[in-house]
Amino acid sequence: MASIKDLKKRITSTKNTQQTTKAMKMVSAAKLRRATDAIMSQRPYALEIARLMSVLAGQGATGDSEDTSAKKPASLVVVFSSDRGLCGGYNSNVIRAATQFISAKTEAGRTVKAAFVGKKAHELVRLRTGIGSAHYEEFGAKINFRKATDLAKHILPLYETGEVDEIVFVYNEFVNAITQEVKTERVLPLELAHHAKDDAALQSLHSELAIYKPSKEALYEALSAKYFVVQVFKALLEAQASEHGSRMSAMENATKNAGDMIRKLTLQYNKQRQAAITKELLEIISGSESQKAQA
Repeated sequence: MASIKDLKKRITSTKNTQQTTKAMKMVSAAKLRRATDAIMSQRPYALEIARLMSVLAGQGATGDSEDTSAKKPASLVVVFSSDRGLCGGYNSNVIRAATQFISAKTEAGRTVKAAFVGKKAHELVRLRTGIGSAHYEEFGAKINFRKATDLAKHILPLYETGEVDEIVFVYNEFVNAITQEVKTERVLPLELAHHAKDDAALQSLHSELAIYKPSKEALYEALSAKYFVVQVFKALLEAQASEHGSRMSAMENATKNAGDMIRKLTLQYNKQRQAAITKELLEIISGSESQKAQA
């Protein structure tokens, strides 16, 4: 059984930890508000440009989604994680999804290459799978469109030169502060059914009413690079908002757990202290009674 002195030290240490987790929760909450505003304003644009590209591809503006025979059977998976921990299951969920994707592709006989944004996934996925990879630092609070453009310039040429025939993003999609969903999304080549599910009527409407200048092929070619950069930017913002939400939730739980531990330790401390006081009183009374008996 721990002594009174040890219990007092543990209570003090737990209170200090509780103050730290509470401060981290408040910081993450402030960052989450900014990240949520950013992703909510960018998400509609990313979805619309993806839908437009799907419509153009469905109308034969490109053969990428059908003709990949000239390209090597290789996949590039881009995993978005964080450089720091203390964010609940945020990183572990992404790592699990990326590992499963790589294993499935490898068993199917495909070559898999990987690129990582963030340190956590880079370390563990490389350790588990042993595949070579490129690593880019997580951008933290400094995410902007220029950063996404720079990242896309490193990744997109692998697809354009035929070194890989598909690019897949694995990231956490932000739902709310408590919920984040892991997405394994193929960005290139375009999945027509992915961005336009049950949208046959919409594609038909676009075909009948839309006027393309100078042509569908030229429009597709002009938007291809921008589409990819927008999807990279969206994934970065989704990952950032998910990280802050997950960290805020984890720190809130840690603060509550610290409070519960402090109450339990305080109760145990008071019991032992009361027992020690009672023992001392009994010793004093016993000594007094002994002296009276001798007198």
